[in-house]
Amino acid sequence: MNLPDKIKELRKKNGISQQGLADKLGIHLSHVSRIENGHNEPSLEVLRGLMNIFAVSADFLLNDDLDSYEVEIKDKSLAERIRLLDSLDEKNREALLQVIDNMLTNQKMKQLLSNGSGK
Repeated sequence: MNLPDKIKELRKKNGISQQGLADKLGIHLSHVSRIENGHNEPSLEVLRGLMNIFAVSADFLLNDDLDSYEVEIKDKSLAERIRLLDSLDEKNREALLQVIDNMLTNQKMKQLLSNGSGK
């Protein structure tokens, strides 16, 4: 799937209108339309915005071979909190990501230690 199709699909899956996406990105509605129709290439700034809004990597957006990137979050309150992360300023977002990374690392270490102690 190409970049314009991915952007359109992500926008629709997240229930965001073209105008809503334009507002989040700080660009004009017609620019979003031209990007989704393949008439314009998004700038680096717009790509960064798309990555943040949809919580996807640059690899996913730019690699035509990566078509399936869907994470289903069954806990609706968790899903809503994840969506709200976009409203954090960059400093707070980075701090939160660091906390999450630390927690995941600690969890992995606990699992490794508990698996290793039973041998």
